[in-house]
Amino acid sequence: MVWFVVFLISMVTILTIFFVLLKRRLRDKIESEAFLNKLLAGFGIVLDTEKLGISIWIDNDLTYINSILLEHSNLLGIDIKSRKELDELFAHPEKYLVIYDVITEIKKRREANVQEYYGSWRKEIGQKYIEIKYIRRFLDGKQYVVLTTRDVSHELSNLETTILAELNEIFEEEISKESISLYEFGDRIRTILNKHGLVDIFGVGLLRTNGEIYFPYFKYADEDDRSGLVMSPSEKTMSRYIIDKGLKLHIKSALKQQDLGDGYRLKKIRGEDFTIYGVPIIFRGQTRGVILFEKQGTEQFSNATLAVFDKVAHFIFLALRFIDILEELEDEKKKLLEVSIKDYLTGAYSRLFLEQFLEKELSKCKRTNSKTAVAFLDVNEFKRINDTYGHVYGDKILKTLVEVIYKNIRIMDLVARYGGDEFVIVLPETTPENAGLVMKRIVEALGEKNISISYGMIEISEFATIEDIYKEVDRRMYEMKKKSKQENSAED
Repeated sequence: MVWFVVFLISMVTILTIFFVLLKRRLRDKIESEAFLNKLLAGFGIVLDTEKLGISIWIDNDLTYINSILLEHSNLLGIDIKSRKELDELFAHPEKYLVIYDVITEIKKRREANVQEYYGSWRKEIGQKYIEIKYIRRFLDGKQYVVLTTRDVSHELSNLETTILAELNEIFEEEISKESISLYEFGDRIRTILNKHGLVDIFGVGLLRTNGEIYFPYFKYADEDDRSGLVMSPSEKTMSRYIIDKGLKLHIKSALKQQDLGDGYRLKKIRGEDFTIYGVPIIFRGQTRGVILFEKQGTEQFSNATLAVFDKVAHFIFLALRFIDILEELEDEKKKLLEVSIKDYLTGAYSRLFLEQFLEKELSKCKRTNSKTAVAFLDVNEFKRINDTYGHVYGDKILKTLVEVIYKNIRIMDLVARYGGDEFVIVLPETTPENAGLVMKRIVEALGEKNISISYGMIEISEFATIEDIYKEVDRRMYEMKKKSKQENSAED
């Protein structure tokens, strides 16, 4: 019986001690939470211990951290309780691309000695959409740093609407320009995706006609811009795989999935592990390139994010299609310009263009005291040639004439069809003596083709108008023609 009394007394004593300790712990917990709530209220934060990850540093010492924040930091592979690891984080933010902009922004504020600062970001980390807030303030002579995290994955659907609205605005701005810069367009897209924490790396590669893949835009970070990268046809990379197969490719771990089969392998550019999503650029029934979305870490893209990427790719398809249309229109404009300033038969410039060119040359000669020579020529006995051999043969003579002239003048010189078989050659920055040598060379070359011409030649700086030039050079051409006929008659 005595032992039972002793046992009972012992149990009562133990329970009393237990309840005292429990009461003290509850009181401490209540006081701790009251202090925490009071502190956070001063920062404008309402504490929800079930949803909000939180950590507090007072004068650089970690004084509080909860399990939710630890869980979120573990998604990044960061031990946030380690001072050494945090120092490494700020020393080398490029190693942590997922939160690169967060770290660089905080670091910039710290180095500028900004005492009070508030920053807010949203990042997709490990397929969770996490809101990150950073607050630094001085209270009662102490520096307080509060870091909070919150899972807002339920808002991803709203994010898609926001991103698409921003992309649509960019697209409308770009197509209103005379030309689209794929670099500027790509950079604006990456800025949006990076701001919302969906990508670290973004690239657009285009397939060239020689089989190369050219990346007009490919950026890892602001200071790691690899735009202009070219992959040769022999490189069987992931980009080549996507283009050759015409298939989307989702790689959850670049380190674990380097072999893509059929001889294709990932090209290892950085040592870290990445999640990659590649989309082929297909329009007009052909694969024309590849779009790459990449993020540091394993399995970083949720299904909702992949759906956003597909819609982003659609905007890029539209932009490339628009660029194609612009290029086609530009080609048509060039063709129409060629038709308007060139003779369709011979390829010589038109008389209208000739007169505009001569006006500028005459003005330049008077302004700079330079020399420009002009030769006026026609084909001897051209009417007889047409009557004897037909107009098709006559047209061939005229085309051959212009081809020979082009081979014997400089790029800066001009040959124009004045009318019928009459042509004008303009030789800027040329003295009459040098122009005579050019014409001698042309006459000899034409003689080898059995084409005979007569020409008149002058230097134009002393003339007042284009009409005066035409009259004088035409007169000299007929003098040569008359002299040639007289010489031929004397020989007969």
